[in-house]
Formats: sequence, structure tokens, C-alpha cells
Amino acid sequence: MEIKDKLVNLVVRFNERSFIKILQQTMIILFPVAVVGSFAWIISDNLLSTSGFLANMFQIRRWVPQLKFFRLLFNDAQIVTIGWMSIYASFVGAYLTTRYYQQNNILAGITAIISYGLIFHHSIRGSQMIETRYFSIGWFIISATLGYLIGLIFVKWGSKIEDSSGNLNKEQLMEKAWQNLRITTLILVGAFVLHLAYAVWRSFNLDAVTSQVLSSTISHNSNYVLNITLSLFNTVFVWLGFAEPINLVAGAYNNEISNNLTYALTHKTLANVPYPFTPSSLYNGFANFGGVGVTLALVIGILWVSQHHGNEKIAGISIFPAIFNTGVPILFGAQVFLNPIYLIPFICLPILNMLIASLFIYFHVIPAVVYPTLNGTPGILVPFIGTGGNWIALLVSVILVIIDTIIYIPFIKFSFDVENRLSNQRGEQNGIE
Repeated sequence: MEIKDKLVNLVVRFNERSFIKILQQTMIILFPVAVVGSFAWIISDNLLSTSGFLANMFQIRRWVPQLKFFRLLFNDAQIVTIGWMSIYASFVGAYLTTRYYQQNNILAGITAIISYGLIFHHSIRGSQMIETRYFSIGWFIISATLGYLIGLIFVKWGSKIEDSSGNLNKEQLMEKAWQNLRITTLILVGAFVLHLAYAVWRSFNLDAVTSQVLSSTISHNSNYVLNITLSLFNTVFVWLGFAEPINLVAGAYNNEISNNLTYALTHKTLANVPYPFTPSSLYNGFANFGGVGVTLALVIGILWVSQHHGNEKIAGISIFPAIFNTGVPILFGAQVFLNPIYLIPFICLPILNMLIASLFIYFHVIPAVVYPTLNGTPGILVPFIGTGGNWIALLVSVILVIIDTIIYIPFIKFSFDVENRLSNQRGEQNGIE
């Protein structure tokens, strides 16, 4: 118990750091946006897409007129929610920082939005389209950090806008705006300098060259150890709140995947496919239950052991998206990003699943996952469908989810202990005040 208490105290001290506290508060505030955006994605890319799992299961094309029109509507909803999550995080992070230091200043949030947009707003070469990948949830930690830093600048050199009563008249409000003009201008000038530097980088195609070189290196050096390493690398970055590496390697191993599929169709068998251990076979097949970090097991574990209604509500509303491999709601609801409690299971369970599945594939207990699956196919069904209906592969995936859930449970309980300790400390502080 003494070791556990020391660990709880250590995590509590970590969570009491201003950046971590504001980051967690940002995730909590944006949790409803994550939920709405995830359901919009499921409807758009799964239920209303011709390549979606639910669309094909329910034969949506037969009874929904103007399918493309409705899909685009929900796709728009997905874009302006989780597709712009980083924009919102910059605002919330900056404003919460000023509130944390009792220097409430909504202009800090507005300045953070403009700064983040100015840094990353770049038109796609040769068109008027805007590249929006920097605004998505994949860049969450970058935007939240920027918001925090801008908030600190306003705390130190800005002028508090809100008073305790919230009854500033127009003259007082204008005076506050003038007092913040200088610092706002300096921050935006700094953002424009970063915008210029990145524009120069892009003008020489250095961003594209970097991605091409890395992808080419990956594709030409396919091996089992590299596959495991890349999966570990991606999962760690997602835990950090940065999902860009996943985009980088998403198209790697296309040749191996195509060769496997060609072999299977030609020989009418999945035995002895040339590349049995590609990420498509291992990671997508056995390590992506509920999304990155096997978040389906995290959701089930919370529902299993939680005795707090709030945690049950978070997990309850996250279970449906997690079934269809959308872990965004639980990542925000359980504040997984940069949470040391979930670091070990989040990054190790996908690797464990891949290693176990590798053994089954190596000893020909199950075939490699070769056949493509539809968008939004529940992760637990991917091995079954991807092996052409192999029931042992389905059994393996079910067993892995059970193992993952059991391993997650001690960490979930530890998280509850930390929450209780933090809650008790806040109660004591409020009592003293």
C-alpha cells in the first residue's frame, strides 16, 4: 500500500502542474464536441458511405434517396467538430490559462485562434483550397500548447478584461481592449513570422520531400521489427496528443498488401501469402480495437469497475463509437492524452496483441488478415472478415479484447484513486478558503 500511495501522490503532483491541469480541463470542455463529431463521422463514413460497414449491412442505398447529399451534410458536421478540434483547443487552452491565474481574458483565446490559424493556414499549391489537416484532432497537443503559452503571455503582459461582477460598461471595455492591443499585435506578428517560415519551407517542397523520403524508406525496408516499431511509435505519439505520424505511414506497405491480395485471389488460399506480417494484417487486424490504444478495452473496463456515475456516463456514450473504431470520445472523456496512468497499457497492449497474433499466424493457427474491410468495420470483426470468415481469427480477437480489458482494469482503478485524492484536496482547499 505504501508504494501505491507514493505512486498516487506522484501522479497527483503531476496533475497539479498548471499545463497538465489546463490540458485536462481543455479535454473535458471539448468532450461534447468530440462525441458529436464522432457520431457525425459514423453516420457520414459508415452509415451513409457506399463503402461503409453499416451502409452495406443495412443496404442504405436502397431506401435512402439522395444518399450523397445527406452524407456530405454529416461530413460537414464532422469537419466543423473534430475536424477543427485543434482550433477550439487553442482558444480553450488560452482562456483557461488566464482564468487559472485569475487574469480572465477572452481576448487571449481569440488571439490564440487567430495565431494558430495564421501559422497553419496554407493554400494547397496551385489551387484555392485550404489544407485543413493541421486543424484536426491530430494536432491537438500543438494547439493546446500554443494556447497555453499565449495565455501565459496575456497573464504577464496583458490586461484583465473581466471583473468580478462582469458588468464592465462600453467605455471600460474599450479601455481594456486598447490596453491589450499591443500584446495582441506582437503575438500576431510572431505568428505571421512562423507562417512565413513554414511557407518558405513548403515553397521548396521540403515538407513533401520529407514525407516521400520517409514513406519510401519504410516501404523499401518492410520487416517485422520495423512494423512493430512503427506501431509503437504511432501509439506513443497519439498518447502525446499528436497523430500526424499515422498519416505519414498510412500509405506504406501498399505493395505488400496488393501482393498478398493478388496471391490470395490467384491461389484461392491465404496460406503462405508472401507478406503475412504487414501493418494491415497485424495492427489493423488485432491492435486497433476501438481505435489507437485499444480504447474499446478501456471503455469496457470503466463500465466494468466504475462506481461513479460520471465515469459510467462517459464510458456509456463512448462505447458505440469505440465499437466502430472511433476512440476520440473516451480519449477526451478519460483525459488519456499525456496521462501517465494510461501510458503503459495504451502503448503496450497494441504491441502485445500484435505479438500474440503473430504467433497464431506463424504457426498457421489462423491465416493472415489479407482481404480489405469496409469503413467503420468493428475492430473485433476485422480479423474474421479479413481472413475470409475464419472463426478461429474471430475467437482470437475476442480473447484479445478480454485480455486487454483485464490488463486495463488496474490502471483504471488507479486513475479513480488519483481522482479521489484530487477531489479530497480540492474539498480541503475550499474548506480552508
